Amino acid sequence: MTVGTDISALKHNEKSLHQAHEAAPLASRTDPLTELPNRRYILELLDEALLADRLSGTGLCAAIIDIDRFKDINDTYGHDADDAVLRHFAQVCRERLRPGDHIGRIGGEEFLMLLADVRLNEAARLLDGIRAGLPPATLPDQATRQPIAFSAGLTEALLQDDQSSIPHRADRALYAAKAEGRRCTRIGFDRALTPAAHIP
Repeated sequence: MTVGTDISALKHNEKSLHQAHEAAPLASRTDPLTELPNRRYILELLDEALLADRLSGTGLCAAIIDIDRFKDINDTYGHDADDAVLRHFAQVCRERLRPGDHIGRIGGEEFLMLLADVRLNEAARLLDGIRAGLPPATLPDQATRQPIAFSAGLTEALLQDDQSSIPHRADRALYAAKAEGRRCTRIGFDRALTPAAHIP
């Protein structure tokens, strides 16, 4: 009886170790709060997307997204409300993105979105559609419905881009969007920053 019990325990431990081994790579690539790709993994996905775009030539756009007035939510409702807003935003984006698109959390309330097989016009429309249809988040008190908006800096991949240059360009466009009053998308080029609405 003891031998049988020992064997069962060993098998259980072996199964647990196997499951933990399989889960470890996923945990190392995932932001624990939002369950989105973390910064390291979304940049790996950006590398893959840049390579795919060079081969296909069908277009790749990237956006740095920042939830507007996020600090105000913390100041008013506390840290748990922040977490609820981040989880809610992540879930909405997961539901709205097309197959082949990605979004990852790169820090705080900032996200990197990768939109494959699109040019700037369509990418801007996709972002505007997500913003327009973003429902309020239910906060932990289950009574407060917190409206959410975001600003975005959007850019299109160039032949010479890498995993540092394209987020840098998108981040400069995000800064311009914030400076213009938030709740908007700005396009980042090497030469200038252009409002999404002004793209022909």
